[in-house]
Amino acid sequence: MGHPPDEGEEAMRRIWLAVGWMVWSAGVAGASDLTIHLQGNGKVERKTVKYQCDSQGVKMGLPSGAFEVEYLNGAGNHLAVVPVKGNSMVFVTVPSGSGAKYAAEQFTWWEAGGRGTTFASDFPGPKGSSSCHEVT
Repeated sequence: MGHPPDEGEEAMRRIWLAVGWMVWSAGVAGASDLTIHLQGNGKVERKTVKYQCDSQGVKMGLPSGAFEVEYLNGAGNHLAVVPVKGNSMVFVTVPSGSGAKYAAEQFTWWEAGGRGTTFASDFPGPKGSSSCHEVT
């Protein structure tokens, strides 16, 4: 038998449930906007950064030219909205040795500080990795 979830595990479970519901409901409703009500102290910070990735990223579903990634941080949540295969995918932060690492489905979006940003795909499906850089 497993152990009862600690606060961190419970918080991550709630985030995954919320993100799953958001993705499902947005797809069902065909909505282009989504409102999330977060309980807790502090304000939500939004930041938009423009990136461009190499040709491998395009093969994996990223736009061929420059594209925007929106970062949302607040109430203990750290999210990145990345355009993949023509959809806005909501990525949630996951533990990382360095930088900020986000995951959604089989994809990873990883800002590794001074080493740049990586978009990767893993199981299920073909593995791949793309090098991305910030553009102005």
